[in-house]
Amino acid sequence: VEHLLNKIQQNLYQKALDFRDENTHHAANWEEFKNIIEEKGGFIHAHWDGTEETADKIKEETKATIRCIPLDDDKEEGLCVYSGKPSARRVIFARAY
Repeated sequence: VEHLLNKIQQNLYQKALDFRDENTHHAANWEEFKNIIEEKGGFIHAHWDGTEETADKIKEETKATIRCIPLDDDKEEGLCVYSGKPSARRVIFARAY
């Protein structure tokens, strides 16, 4: 019985990981961000400049908010998809349903 329960748990966990991966996208610019949020939904990894003002504007225009700031990801410098200002890392955006 224990073996069966472990196998069921492993299967459920793998399905959750697969679902997350299938519904996670990367956006390099604002147009791409808007297209993904409108057409695919899910989670979007995108650079953010770290300001509340930018987060508020993104929310206002797309209804997407920051869901997570991954601390275990490597820092990847780039430019904020919205403001074009320097960004130290990507964050995860999504809409609430």
